[in-house]
Amino acid sequence: SYLFLSSCQKSLIEHTTGTPPPIPWSDSSAKHPMNTQFRDLLERYRLKGMPGISLLVNDKNGTWVGATGKADIIKDVPFETGTVSKAASITKLMVGTLVFKLMEDSTNSGLGYNALYKPITTWLPKKITDKVPNGNIITLGQCMKHETGIPDLNELDKFYLAVLNNPNKRWKPEELLEFVYGLDPVFAPSDTAIYSNTNTVLVAMIIEAATGKNHFDLLHSLILAPLGMNNTFYQPHDATPVYTAQGYFDLYNNNTIVNVSNLITGSGNGFGGIFSNVYDLYTFIDHLLVKQDLLRPKSLAIMQTFGKADFPNQYGYGIMKKYIDRGIDAGIGHSGRDVGYSANLFYFPNKKVTHAFFINYGTDGDSNLKAVFQDFIKELLDMTLK
Repeated sequence: SYLFLSSCQKSLIEHTTGTPPPIPWSDSSAKHPMNTQFRDLLERYRLKGMPGISLLVNDKNGTWVGATGKADIIKDVPFETGTVSKAASITKLMVGTLVFKLMEDSTNSGLGYNALYKPITTWLPKKITDKVPNGNIITLGQCMKHETGIPDLNELDKFYLAVLNNPNKRWKPEELLEFVYGLDPVFAPSDTAIYSNTNTVLVAMIIEAATGKNHFDLLHSLILAPLGMNNTFYQPHDATPVYTAQGYFDLYNNNTIVNVSNLITGSGNGFGGIFSNVYDLYTFIDHLLVKQDLLRPKSLAIMQTFGKADFPNQYGYGIMKKYIDRGIDAGIGHSGRDVGYSANLFYFPNKKVTHAFFINYGTDGDSNLKAVFQDFIKELLDMTLK
């Protein structure tokens, strides 16, 4: 069953039309030894209630890619491998990579590697840092590693109420920070690591203060354009294409999924807002962690200095190690969870396996389908890392 949320504002995500780009290489998925198992996996989870899924797996047998379900239920548009969907917090991995690109060009950017250890007061005015919990003592690096103790604005009911009341609002970074102004810190800086979207708002603000340029322009010029990621869009700075998937969630927990594509949770401020497809995500992680030609070895080594566990994750500088309960088979990359969308992008170095997937259902909040989603991930990991 299905409901539709509407608002009188012009929506940023219109109904899905048009055909996404085809597979950008000669597709040999049918020849992959796991072809039947992967197809079966997608079908089973579609039948369990996932609206649409696209999955790319690269392993020693090559690249398998497939998709199932609907990108738009009401318009009956299929979810295809090239369908663009919300990558959510995978944005943080791109922004973290951008920080290192800028540090590699310190003469032009004004940011050197030592910037990681400087307090954010180096770049941001007191009128902000005085009001952010721990704001006058935390560093850029602690923001990138989630070691600040700043509460997560995305966990605050008053933020979600504001989003529901103004779903398509283009949030400015300071408007987002206002939700945490004056709150108590969750912990003392570097005592532990607890994930907070608020941290990456500060990272994006520091990029802009240091360089005098918009971080979204830098993301395009230094990462997306050079890698040819032509199906990656940063909402709301970029318009999303007509073949963008709708996002769904069981908003009222009554086993009815609602179209929540236009509940925009602060997109475009460093912590979320990237829309992409599995091909572009694969290109990005392949250059970052497999070919290792996107960043210099020094940058990559520093980036992957993982801190204290925030189970099931550990954080490097803008990068996440996930599924740490699997020991040496843990994945490195980033996950993305938003109101109506979920995504994963991980390289598993011990098994030399890469995963990229999108599901147009929100697993950030609790619903009956959240456990189904977690089962999907567990099955995918068990299948590909054995």
